[in-house]
Amino acid sequence: MEKEMGTQNGISRRAFLGIGAVAAVAAGLSGCAPQSQGSTTNTSLSSSGSAAPTDTNAGAVDTSWMNPPAEVTDFAKEYECDVVVAGHGFAGITAAREIAEEGKHVILIEKQPEESYAATGNEFASLNAAVLQERGVPHIDPVEFYQNFMKITANQPNPSLVMAFAQNSEANSNWYLDHLTEEELSTMTTAFFPPTEHQLSELSGIKFWPSVCSFYGGCNQTRIQMSNQEAAEDTGNAEFLFGTTAEYVIMEDGAVAGIVASDSDGYIKFTCKAVVLACGGMGGNPDMMAYFMPDMARALTEGENLTSMSANDGRGVQMAYWAGAHLETTPIPGMNMKGLSVPGKMNCLPQAVWLDENGQRFCNEFYPTAEQRGYQTAYMSRQTKYAVVDNNFPTYRQYTIPQHAGFDATEANIQSLRDALDEAYAKFNGTYVEPAEDESAQNTAMEAAPSGEGGAPAGGPEGGPGGGGGGPMTDAEYIADDTLEGLASQLGLTGEAATNFVESINQWNTFCENGVDEQFGRATEVLFPVNTPPYYAVKFDPALGETMVTMGGILTDGKQNAVDKDYNPIPGLYMSGNDCGRRFGYEYVTPIPGCSLAFALVLGRECGKHVVEFLES
Repeated sequence: MEKEMGTQNGISRRAFLGIGAVAAVAAGLSGCAPQSQGSTTNTSLSSSGSAAPTDTNAGAVDTSWMNPPAEVTDFAKEYECDVVVAGHGFAGITAAREIAEEGKHVILIEKQPEESYAATGNEFASLNAAVLQERGVPHIDPVEFYQNFMKITANQPNPSLVMAFAQNSEANSNWYLDHLTEEELSTMTTAFFPPTEHQLSELSGIKFWPSVCSFYGGCNQTRIQMSNQEAAEDTGNAEFLFGTTAEYVIMEDGAVAGIVASDSDGYIKFTCKAVVLACGGMGGNPDMMAYFMPDMARALTEGENLTSMSANDGRGVQMAYWAGAHLETTPIPGMNMKGLSVPGKMNCLPQAVWLDENGQRFCNEFYPTAEQRGYQTAYMSRQTKYAVVDNNFPTYRQYTIPQHAGFDATEANIQSLRDALDEAYAKFNGTYVEPAEDESAQNTAMEAAPSGEGGAPAGGPEGGPGGGGGGPMTDAEYIADDTLEGLASQLGLTGEAATNFVESINQWNTFCENGVDEQFGRATEVLFPVNTPPYYAVKFDPALGETMVTMGGILTDGKQNAVDKDYNPIPGLYMSGNDCGRRFGYEYVTPIPGCSLAFALVLGRECGKHVVEFLES
């Protein structure tokens, strides 16, 4: 309930800092007030035992975000409840609804204004949701999904979290959608289903499923989130405060005692026994990205920067750290950070042969997981690279995988590709006639937009504004020629590079003929020769440093309970969504499109269940 304005309970500096006080000392701070200037540390040992990276190519890492703010003692409003959830995203709303439905008083705070609130992303993966099963989407064995996922991620994620997702995806997906009308559900599309003729379900021992709920029409994820908010409010146990920003967690004797937030009226004190931090990551905080993604920070060249489409500033991770939580100790994943943005557009053409500025092939272009195809290019020059195909490319392009950044090989999309190639060849021959502006724009847009996160053209993947699309793919402009030598010349290659270009393609064709890629081990079923003229190429200028969203930061146990420096759970402190670590391993991977939102909403509800267990223990 809301208390009378200005009431104080005497929060001490010790109560605020709790076991996080060691962090302030280790960071070289005085008391708990932040330094007036951002600090840069060479080695900062936090209360969690995590050492800050000593440097990047641009210099030392700024860890001033580790500094806790000054304690607030003057409050405009005060509330008492059982639980506060910070963040209205997929994890926050499902956690709050579950807590309310189990009879506990929960208050959800969200920094966006209510009148302009919008969910981020449009689709989510689901194992066996009723709406998918009714449409004939194949059933998925949760254990098989788990085994496959852990194989892709080198067994790095928290196995309890991954299995919790796999085992509860069906029930939690149905629950998440249960307040929609039949009319609203009918607007849902199913990316990559029914499958096209050459769609692959397995490649190099890794499995994929077209089991995704895509909402791009009038019933979008904002509408679905609001239906879940309404369900929570209908219990009489939930309150929602928009335009309210979480500031820090109140700790007493090593346990959560409340949280401080702020709105247009001033500071707000919430007294509660548990807090769920689901604030959406740190994409808007380059300093935190550099700390948690040192591999990428140190791979940057001059002029490149760590950036994100997300404006979230990492406050959820900061608040947990100040409360004594253990930071992740290995680089956290970012959506599209390693595999799609370098070289971003090229990853959307895995059927092609990729050549570098020296005319030499440099990787397995059709590595099964799209997010892992770009690893090698992070450590290569940023000079122009090339994707090379022949006149049979519209056929080869149909060999796709249902995944984030995948291409949906519909008849319309394949025809659009054929038109783009024919246009390039007509330009080469000097016979091209400019079509009407609207027709040209439509053809270009269709080929330019893969459909990895939902089978819908244009827009960013699930974590980005607008949904749809499949990574930072822009218009593909094909260059055509009757000979490989001529194509190399048009690309600006000369001398040894031009010779290498032709020899690399000839060697590739030998691999295809023999059915074995002796250079980089590309799977036999996706060896597509480049031997039928005309030949085509697309230029790509690598760019490194952008991610859609960040995906981690704080270590938890299998109940999403944040752990301290000794890996013991901190009573009452829970992390969910993109503030929760160890869900995807070293890089975000998608055996089904839409895994990010799926993990958030499924594990968000599971987090709510565990919070209730804690309150009743």
